Amino acid sequence: MQILGILLVLVLLYALVVGLGLSRVFKRHKTTTKTLMIDDFEYPRDDFDWTTGGYAKVEPSTENQTHGKKCAKVSFFSTQQFYVTPVPGVSPMNSSQVFYSAAGQASWRPEITLDNTSVTKLSVYEWQEYTDLKLDVFNDQIQPVTYYIQIVDSHAFVYKTSGVLTPKKVTNISIPLDELIKERLDLANIRTFKFAVDMAGLPEPLVVYLDNLRLEGDASLPAPKKETPKK
Repeated sequence: MQILGILLVLVLLYALVVGLGLSRVFKRHKTTTKTLMIDDFEYPRDDFDWTTGGYAKVEPSTENQTHGKKCAKVSFFSTQQFYVTPVPGVSPMNSSQVFYSAAGQASWRPEITLDNTSVTKLSVYEWQEYTDLKLDVFNDQIQPVTYYIQIVDSHAFVYKTSGVLTPKKVTNISIPLDELIKERLDLANIRTFKFAVDMAGLPEPLVVYLDNLRLEGDASLPAPKKETPKK
């Protein structure tokens, strides 16, 4: 009789939980997003040796991190500054990091690169199982900063995007990988990730903090349906 009484109590509790919709809450909390880390900047010996060309310094920081205990403090320098000794005879104004407007005005966009030739390698180059590339960036300036991201595959197809970093806040950058497919990139053979900023009219050096560069979402799942606005 005691066993039957316990079973009856359990059945009643289950019915109560389902009736109140609490089971959906529990399921929601158990659901985790499929994630693959590319660089979380936790290991000073392994995560910070991106290619900079001498116009940026990437170093560990415990400020403004969004994941773990560390992030990357990136200081971008002007054409007149170098973090390392410049190569004799090489002018920065011949660099691919200089861009010209239609009016002929030069814009300096120093960049950092993670690829298969940088000391810190882009070890995750198969992206086809995921839906989004994400990166957290804290803008340490009091002005907005324009950022640029470039992604290249092994066939030299290129995807480019840009946006604005809000002053003194974290910007959660999210790039749908479908956008890369539209530019004919092979998600199974990604080779290069570049991050740059536009320093026009901004202080020198320009400092941002990067963290939690990752892939998210499950490409094998059906895309969520878009809700049609009610009339």
